[in-house]
Amino acid sequence: MDANELRTRIKEGSLGGVYIFGGEEEYLVRYYLKQLADAASGDSAFAVFNSLTFDGEDVDLGAIAEAVKSPPVMDEYKLIVWRHAPLSSMKDKELDLLESVMELTAEHSYAVLAISAAPDDIDFGTPKRPSKLITRFSKIANVLRFDRSTENQLYGWLKKHFDSEGVDVTLDTLRALVFRSGRSMEILVREVDKLSALAHARGLEVLTPKEVEEVSSSTPECETFALQNAITERNKAKAYDALLDMKFRRIDPTVVMATLSHTFAELLHVSKLLSEGKGSSDIETLLKMNPYRAKHAISAVKKYTPDRLSKIVSTLTRVDADSKYGGIMGYTAIELFVSQNI
Repeated sequence: MDANELRTRIKEGSLGGVYIFGGEEEYLVRYYLKQLADAASGDSAFAVFNSLTFDGEDVDLGAIAEAVKSPPVMDEYKLIVWRHAPLSSMKDKELDLLESVMELTAEHSYAVLAISAAPDDIDFGTPKRPSKLITRFSKIANVLRFDRSTENQLYGWLKKHFDSEGVDVTLDTLRALVFRSGRSMEILVREVDKLSALAHARGLEVLTPKEVEEVSSSTPECETFALQNAITERNKAKAYDALLDMKFRRIDPTVVMATLSHTFAELLHVSKLLSEGKGSSDIETLLKMNPYRAKHAISAVKKYTPDRLSKIVSTLTRVDADSKYGGIMGYTAIELFVSQNI
């Protein structure tokens, strides 16, 4: 089963059976579990009697079975939820008992049994070779796997959330947000709330990447964004400001050196691809780059010649090696490099 099939069932009100929710995107696991719960018990005055939740590893499967057998009070469905089920670590006897509970659920058309597992607690295998667990339970349960969304899927999802807040955004804004805050829906939905509040407070007609860079939280991978931005703009003053901030936050200089090396190596690759006649979409695909970052990289290459970028990458290799063998080290070496190459 996939999300579309679940939405159809919810719309048609055909809910009975067993549902197993899992996958990397825990936000979607919780979202669709709530959608199922709302459809099963929702606004009913008897929801408190017809909705039971079991939580964690130490759950009495016998109690779940009794809940399944007990009919709903004045309603069509009874919802039984088991959250954080450790499916992959359950022993054979426990799995046998769980399977019997699932079969029992199938015998009672009013019963809706929903089981959710954390990503580490369920092994799906692959689409072509499902795991033994999934092969076993797919015969008697509706299994929903929510993988991490692609960037294009996130852009559409984010746009809908901003629209619901009455805030206009550009595609560049969405790309900047995903680049800066990562691909976790759990984090992004909070960033949408933050940016929407900012837009309303300032009376902004359209949110731009500028607001994203101003207030959105950055991922660990994006902690050095200010320095990368200074490099792509070839702005020495901004680079020094970024280094000062990184010193204040006590970021290890080896991390900074790695960022410099990665950024300039990436620019060199972009430069070579452009010289071969490749376009932005080719660069995004070949280098697996976020479109927002690719756009900035292409713009940055125009500020550095290919020969210059090649020399800078060689210089960084030498600076890194010297720092490890008694030469100038730490932020001193980095600041000297910046003064000579940006």
